[in-house]
Amino acid sequence: MSTLKSKIAGALLIMYIAWGTTYIAIAYAIETMPDLLSMGLRFLTAGVLQFIVVGLVSGFAQFKITMRQFWNTALLGTMMLALSLGSVSMGEHVVPISVAALIISTQPLWTALLRFMDGDKPHPMSLIGVIAGFFGLVFILQPSGITTRNGASHSELLLWMIVILLGNIVWAIGSFFTTRMDTPKRPLVLTSYEMVTAGFVLILFGLGRGQNINDFLDASWQSWAGWAYLIVIGSLIAYSAFNWLLGHAPISLVSTYSYVNPIVATGLGLVFFGEKITSKVLLGGLVVLISVALVITAESRSKAPLMGENL
Repeated sequence: MSTLKSKIAGALLIMYIAWGTTYIAIAYAIETMPDLLSMGLRFLTAGVLQFIVVGLVSGFAQFKITMRQFWNTALLGTMMLALSLGSVSMGEHVVPISVAALIISTQPLWTALLRFMDGDKPHPMSLIGVIAGFFGLVFILQPSGITTRNGASHSELLLWMIVILLGNIVWAIGSFFTTRMDTPKRPLVLTSYEMVTAGFVLILFGLGRGQNINDFLDASWQSWAGWAYLIVIGSLIAYSAFNWLLGHAPISLVSTYSYVNPIVATGLGLVFFGEKITSKVLLGGLVVLISVALVITAESRSKAPLMGENL
């Protein structure tokens, strides 16, 4: 295997593991930490660390951006990280990890749909994938038979599944408009500003909901471990691997995280939390993952990306 292929394989493995395990890390973090406050401090810390590291390595001058770029980046950070991943952190109190991961895996379907609505002529295979994917999503969103987390009712489960889904749609909208907005051209500069903005927004939302910094500081060691994992592995290392892959590997290959991560998350949910998978979720998940694979394969032939940020 050539050196480049080895590096691509290694970066993909890092991305699969890092983003596939973040669902578990979130579950551990929010066990004893306030959800929004902990995720806000996670993104703020990761953003500041990335700002320092990137600045020391390649210079701080690159972080000088226009006011228009700042506000556009702030909007994207609020949409794609604060609203989308904030909904996941709240929803995982109730929604099983496997279900949350499968709902989020539909992001390429929503992005493809937005492109169709914008006038792009869909590839037949892509159109089939989108339609089939939505049928699969209907199966996943049926709460009957699913064992909720923390003893929540099925009505609460349905509510939070919809909240996670809406957050995922917001994520797709942000991803769709990213290339059309005036933002910093360097990916690490863009993500640094996005993470810092999302951090402040989530912290404000958390404080507004009555969450307390003392509850964050008094968390269990498991929650601290999950929180630290999200910063180092989920944000800094995974983002570095992701951005490197975008410049060295076909987008169709990089996009495979969309259907690998839910498999990793589901397996870890079974091992660490003993989650059970219903036949409806299994069937719906299989349909969704096959549909996402079809869409990614078809749409990767065009120049427009189907990806946005991740956990």
